[in-house]
This record gives sequence, structure tokens and C-alpha cells, in this order.
Amino acid sequence: MQISRRPALLGIAVWLCVASHPGNAAALADRLQREAPTQPTPTRQPLTSVQQHNGTLVMVGANGLILLSDANGTTQQAQVPVDLLLTSVYFVDARNGWAVGHDGVILNSSDAGATWTTQSDGAAIGKLMKLSAEQRIARLQAETPSDDVNRALDNANFMLDDVNAGLQSGPSRPLLDIWFRNADEGWAVGAYGTVLHTVDGGKQWQFMEGLDDPERLHLNAIVGLADGTLLIAGEGGRIYRSIDGGNRWTALPATTPASLYKLIALRDGQVFALGFGGTLLSSKDQGQHWQLIPLPTHANLYGGAQLPDGDLALVGQAGTVLLSQDSRNFRRWQGRGRAALLGIAMLSDGQIALIGSAGLSRIALSEIEANLQ
Repeated sequence: MQISRRPALLGIAVWLCVASHPGNAAALADRLQREAPTQPTPTRQPLTSVQQHNGTLVMVGANGLILLSDANGTTQQAQVPVDLLLTSVYFVDARNGWAVGHDGVILNSSDAGATWTTQSDGAAIGKLMKLSAEQRIARLQAETPSDDVNRALDNANFMLDDVNAGLQSGPSRPLLDIWFRNADEGWAVGAYGTVLHTVDGGKQWQFMEGLDDPERLHLNAIVGLADGTLLIAGEGGRIYRSIDGGNRWTALPATTPASLYKLIALRDGQVFALGFGGTLLSSKDQGQHWQLIPLPTHANLYGGAQLPDGDLALVGQAGTVLLSQDSRNFRRWQGRGRAALLGIAMLSDGQIALIGSAGLSRIALSEIEANLQ
């Protein structure tokens, strides 16, 4: 059976990358060494991820774009050393943040997002994966042959062949999400089953094994919970759970075949997974069991956030915004534009920030609430 390796979020990312690079493929060869270009209209550029910290919005997107927007609405472009699509940003405190993206890039900022440095890229990740595959093959070859061992050995050899092919083609391994527990320990996930772990703030990254993912399906989202649980969601409705810091992972029974693109942890301990075709899953037991929540739309959902008043807001395809006071019953607001929305954040002045393929827009929350259907 042929396995699709193109979940919708990665497809959007590829589209944004192509749309923002009109030149031919050869012109992209040095994008890991080329600084992000200064954008004359930065808030109109494609944006993929947003986080609010200390009253500042941090947004990432196409062409290495990272924007900082303060409480007054003043927006500035950060200094970024790469010119490629960034897919996720996460700040663990007021100063320390990370961003990931295509070509396996991992960026770090220690000055609240004003400037960024490269910590790793797809070439380095490929080498980590190659070493991991070679070590796994050696361990399996030393074991007593059996059906399970032979199957695991086949998977390890497949991984090694895939890694070698990737290394020959240059930096690859798109990363799609990142999450840090504190300023030292964090995880990044991405295409083809990639999971990375650091315990020194990203100075060194380790490729993690342990997920039951022989098909190397894409991993789109990761989140950590207050009790230490880690959750990963991805292609084909896959959800993985770890209670020991990612050393061992449990593949949970699939509640849906729909690919999942985002994980959201609420302040009361609930967790939500959202994705293709208006799929929304909820867990009240740290991700052990999941319930499908019916929604008034079949639009793909790409992002969301819990608002300060506790409401849950989701965003997605064709300008769709969903809002719920009880995290169960959702009403829909349709944006004036039809551009995909990938993220949402609440501003201090009562406005909502929406980011997506058309850039950044602001709208009063009261206007959305007054026009819910």
C-alpha cells in the first residue's frame, strides 16, 4: 500500500514556500546561509505560527520572516540568518525562544526575538538519523533472529536508505513544530517521523527513536502537559504519548483517520487535537483517551488558542474561525477574506490577531462574537 507523505499542513507550507520564491530551484541552494530579506510590507507576507508572550506577538512565516508586534500595534522585523519557510515558534520565557522550519532549520533567540541564530539544520539532522539507524541495525543484527527482529531490521534498513538519499540531496527534513519545557529541555517534530530532543537549550540535539512509526509518517504537532506528559500528533490521525520525557512512546488507538495538525493544552488540563475536514478531538485524561467533538464545519483546522476568558478559538481553511465557551459547542464566524488562517492570539485591547497565508489581520473580538452563526 502506498502511503501519502503530504499532510495538508505540510502542503500549505510547501505552497507558501513556492509562492514566496518566484525564482527557480537552483536559487534556493544557499537559503540556509542567506539572511531573511527585509520586507517592505511584512504584515502582508504569509505567516504560519504565532505566540504571545509578555504582551508581544511573535510571528514566523515565509522567507525567514519573524515579526514582533507590541501592545500598541507597532510591528518590526527581526534579524534572521535564513531565507526559508519557518513553520512554528515557541517562547518558554520572556527572552528565550525557538523557531523551526524547512530544510530542518532550528533557530534560537535569547533577546526576546529581536535577533536569531541557527542551532541546527537538515544536514546535521540527517547525520544524527544516519548514526541512529546504523546503531539500531547493529543492535538488531546481534539479536536472535525472529519475525519481529527481521521486521524491525527491515524498517531500520529502510530508514538508513532514506537518510542516505536525503543526505545526497542536501539539507531537508522539514520541521513542523517545537515545544520547550524550560530554557534547557525541548523537542522538535517534523516530516518523515522526525523527533529531536535537547537538554542544553538546543546547543546539541539528539534524534529520538521509540515511536511506532515504521511508515515514517509526518509528525505535525507536539505539546507538553503540566504533569510531564508529552503528546505528538500527525498524519493519519496518529497520536503518541510519553510519560517519561520521550524515552518511550505509546501509539494510541486511532480515533480518526484524519491527519492532525495542532495540539492545544487548556489551563484546566483538557487537550485538543485538530485537523483535516473539521476534525476536533478532546481528552480529559492527559491524552490517554480521546473523544470526537462534532463541529458546524468540515473546513480543515490549522490552529487555535485558549483566550484569556477561557473561550476556545480555532482557525482554519478559507478564513474559518470557531469559538466556544464550553469547549464543546462551537459557533462559526466566516472572515471577509478566503485566505487560510493558521494561528490566532488575543490582544490586550480586545482585538484578535489572525495570521495565515495573507499575513496578519486584527479584528475586534466583539465583532466576531456578534456575527457567530
